[in-house]
Amino acid sequence: MDGPIDALRKKHHYGRYNIVRGLISGKGKKLLDIGCGAPASCMRDGSFLRSLGYGEGIDIVPRKIEFPFKMGSITDIPYPDRRFEVVTAIEVMEHIDNPLDAFREIHRVLKDEGMYVMSTPNNNRFFLTFWWFWEKSFGQEWHHTHLTTYTKRQWLEMIHKTGLFRIRKVVNYWGGINTIYQLEKI
Repeated sequence: MDGPIDALRKKHHYGRYNIVRGLISGKGKKLLDIGCGAPASCMRDGSFLRSLGYGEGIDIVPRKIEFPFKMGSITDIPYPDRRFEVVTAIEVMEHIDNPLDAFREIHRVLKDEGMYVMSTPNNNRFFLTFWWFWEKSFGQEWHHTHLTTYTKRQWLEMIHKTGLFRIRKVVNYWGGINTIYQLEKI
């Protein structure tokens, strides 16, 4: 049985999944979830795809999920051009050191006017304070894994400068600790 910390972790992740599901509703079922592994030790691989009920997944390590899976990276997606109507990367972009390469690769595999939904920590003072306490206590599994630490404003500037996506919607989650971005391929 889950303790209170695991219950809080699950509530946080499934709450974010609900927002992402709402942003992609009405879209086709040709969906790729990048980083489809377990978001926390108390959850299973493929948790987002399972909550959605469809899609394909990639991750940099082998995963056992009930959906089509390939090993691959967000900067080297093992699919042909214009394959997906929707690509999601939930809490993935902060774990890479070259987000511009990731944006280009996602743009490549999206169909014309396809949608990319990503969520990232918003590295403001509130998040950084929360994260410091979290890493020192219950979140040790993620210690030193955030390679790209941007604020919401910095992410928005980067997205705009790429010229690859149109920003459709931006949602703050958990008081601004995380931000969810709905982007459309240009």
